[in-house]
Amino acid sequence: MTVDNSLPSLGTSDALQPLIDDDTAQPFEDLVTAVIFILIGVGAFAIALTYPVGTMHRMGPGMFPLLISGLMTVVGIGLAVQAMLARRAATSQGLTTQLTPSFTAIRALFFVMLALLAFALLVRPAGLFLATSILAFVSTRAEPGRGVLGSIILSLTLSCASAAIFVYGIGLPIPLWPLQ
Repeated sequence: MTVDNSLPSLGTSDALQPLIDDDTAQPFEDLVTAVIFILIGVGAFAIALTYPVGTMHRMGPGMFPLLISGLMTVVGIGLAVQAMLARRAATSQGLTTQLTPSFTAIRALFFVMLALLAFALLVRPAGLFLATSILAFVSTRAEPGRGVLGSIILSLTLSCASAAIFVYGIGLPIPLWPLQ
């Protein structure tokens, strides 16, 4: 038995083969993700510029958000390039590319956005523990076929960890329970 250890040529579409999953490439979802990363990164970068940056020896409150938002923008650009290369490689090999989001992608987006909205609305009146539990439980509904028991265990685990880190560890003045 012989093993082919040759590397694909960069001049052919075989070099882009790792970017293609299977018979149907889905660069649309990666492109949407990239646009979201870029928009959030650029927005956070603009907001971070309003804070004093300081110097590398004496960093101001705007330095870390500036670096993180810049990194997020660069990751978004890299993901967009990868999605476009995957689309080009797929079409050059005669594969169909999905131009609309799948039902699973729409479902995931819906449940994650719903979970974030619920957390934002509940964290003050319901407390950190319940808001984190609801956040984790609702966001796990984004994955089809996920069991309810696993979602409950994950919700309780994340809520306990959040309480331990943010309320007891760091001492943030966030109510842990309702009406506290």
